[in-house]
Amino acid sequence: MSNLKGQAAMEYLMTYGWAILAIVLVIAALIFLNPFRAPEICLFEQAGFTCNEPPPQLYVDGNGNLKMNVKVWNQAGQNIVVKEIMCTNAPGNEVPPHGRVTPASVQVQDQLNAGASITLVGVPCVDSRGDPIVSQPNQEFRGKMVVWYNYANDIDQTVRHQIKANVISRIAQVS
Repeated sequence: MSNLKGQAAMEYLMTYGWAILAIVLVIAALIFLNPFRAPEICLFEQAGFTCNEPPPQLYVDGNGNLKMNVKVWNQAGQNIVVKEIMCTNAPGNEVPPHGRVTPASVQVQDQLNAGASITLVGVPCVDSRGDPIVSQPNQEFRGKMVVWYNYANDIDQTVRHQIKANVISRIAQVS
């Protein structure tokens, strides 16, 4: 009779042992894969432009100010002239004042042909007042990239078009 009790106890331990092992493996996989963090994306609100290949790189410069490197693809079907660009964490449809945030990598009158791309380095990230965002590495940035441009054949080049992209990315450590 005691032999049957031992067998029942062993079956009980084996059943729950396998279940506990499966739970440990699932938890280890979730920790390794981290499916709960936000994906790094850059998605324009309107068709005609893309910026997700490769995803934007956000980093903190030597002064602690947040900057972004991004590649913008022109799929609008016609040539454009990039005038200004910025990234911001301003809420909603608010856009900080422009005119002082264009990075050195963007030259006014840089023409971007249809189907081509432009790599923008050191795009400044500003808050709703236009002040630089001070940040730390390994934080998540959720904000917008704003591009002011003209079509190459616009009649009045002083009237600028504006397009926004939603950006979610982890701020990288600069070595």
